[in-house]
Amino acid sequence: ASTNNTITIQAEEKQTAQVTISDVNIDVSSEDKAAISTGGDGSVTIELDGDNTAKGGYNHAGVEKNNGGNLTITDADGDGALNAKGGAFGAGVGGGWKGKGSNITISGSAEVTANGGSFGAGIGGGDSAPGSNITIAGDANVTANGGDYGAGIGGGNDRSGSNITIIENAEVTAKGGDYGAGIG
Repeated sequence: ASTNNTITIQAEEKQTAQVTISDVNIDVSSEDKAAISTGGDGSVTIELDGDNTAKGGYNHAGVEKNNGGNLTITDADGDGALNAKGGAFGAGVGGGWKGKGSNITISGSAEVTANGGSFGAGIGGGDSAPGSNITIAGDANVTANGGDYGAGIGGGNDRSGSNITIIENAEVTAKGGDYGAGIG
């Protein structure tokens, strides 16, 4: 069963907050908030265990990046998956409304499906926001679908996507919404 309890991860400057989520099922799609959000000036690493779902609400991402450092979603032992869905104007993983999606890494054996809401990227920017410095590495398996006008990986509505890197053994399927690029 899903819950409407959310997770907020604060990362202090020059520190990395490391959090493991295990079989989390958060659905706030009828509310005005993110399912999982990050904050602070530091970096955040989320380790995936089991099957996890994060559905954001209006103006928000499923996993919303607001911290100043890097956001890393990873799976060290090959037993975790994440399905992240943004609400209208939010990315699946990245920015909410007018929130840029930058400095995001998906690595290890992470299996991630990210669907942007209308005007948001699957991974990257929310509505009217860019997506940049996005890396998918290791043995990650990523499916990213942009909402209408959003990229699969990159910018939200009317904004750019830049410095997107896919390396090592990563497998990526990226599809933009209507009028959005697959990557970019």
